[in-house]
Amino acid sequence: MSAILSPEEVSTIIAEWYSCIIARSVEQANELKEKAENMIKTMEPNDRVIAYYSLVEFRHSIMAKQVGKDEKDDERIQQAGNMIEDSIDHTLKYLYLFVSGQNEFIKERYQSAIRLFRKAERLLEYINDEAEEAEFYYYMGSSLYRINQYPYAASYIEEALLAFNRLGYIERAVYCQVILGGIYSEAGQHEKVRKLLEEALSISNNYPMAQVAVLRIIGLDALRKKAYQKAKEYFEKSLSYPECTETILGVKSEYNLANTLFRIGLFNEALPHLTKASAGAQSYNNHEYQARCIATYGLYVNSNPAEIEQAIKSLSESDMNFEIEEIAEEAATFFKQKGEQELAWKYLNIAYRARQNLSNIGVDQP
Repeated sequence: MSAILSPEEVSTIIAEWYSCIIARSVEQANELKEKAENMIKTMEPNDRVIAYYSLVEFRHSIMAKQVGKDEKDDERIQQAGNMIEDSIDHTLKYLYLFVSGQNEFIKERYQSAIRLFRKAERLLEYINDEAEEAEFYYYMGSSLYRINQYPYAASYIEEALLAFNRLGYIERAVYCQVILGGIYSEAGQHEKVRKLLEEALSISNNYPMAQVAVLRIIGLDALRKKAYQKAKEYFEKSLSYPECTETILGVKSEYNLANTLFRIGLFNEALPHLTKASAGAQSYNNHEYQARCIATYGLYVNSNPAEIEQAIKSLSESDMNFEIEEIAEEAATFFKQKGEQELAWKYLNIAYRARQNLSNIGVDQP
């Protein structure tokens, strides 16, 4: 018969496991995860430690990129929250709020993620760990970026970048540069993008997925400048990495390549990439890229404006105004080139309204 373990013994191992997750010590984190799993089975009943274990397990899943859109994630996080509802442990409450925010971010519920991160930020003073603080700044900045709050987003990401650089966490620093590159690109600051991402590319050689992310952002910046051949080359290069296969980043790159090929008239070459991207977006239940694929089918494959309308409506339900603006501007250009002025004006107006909505959405809105 196995000896009954005390909650304190198990908590010590979970804390060690969590430290390895924060430090991205994957092999050691995997070993401690297995150890914690075995220990929790023979522990004296203790809701606090079970909640702690559940939250750290979710953080481990994020590190291992094993978290998707499963609604069971919501349930297990809420169960952990119920267990610690009356706790006075600030660290545990912070972890619950931060993990809940990460879950919302993964599910593309960015406004909800920000609300949870703001609550977590009030408890950040109790977290005496620079790497954890950097991770918080990264996720808060990334969420703000997704609702186009660029100045706020940049300030958080810059804090994260400084911290990751101090800690020597090169891969995490590169991902910060990717987000900043996206901010500068969407704001039309293309020279800043070039300098930033040239540096990111030079230091990411040992981190294939981070390098793929850099290549994709360079491609997106080229696409926004209408340098289609350059964009095509960077998207193709990003997809050449085996590590990119069967990932959500690969799905996005497939879509970006397909969209670029359609824009330059290579329809037969584009269609297989769009088909693969659409299947991948559905598999990952990625709301944004499902909508983007529908719009691209409607524009270039099926000549069906109703599909474009469907995509825009879907994105509007999630306040994805920047994405609506991009799709509408592309549609307006397409129809203008075909001489269909009425449709071109229609989509220009949609793009204009989406741009206006961007300035109206604040971080306090639901």
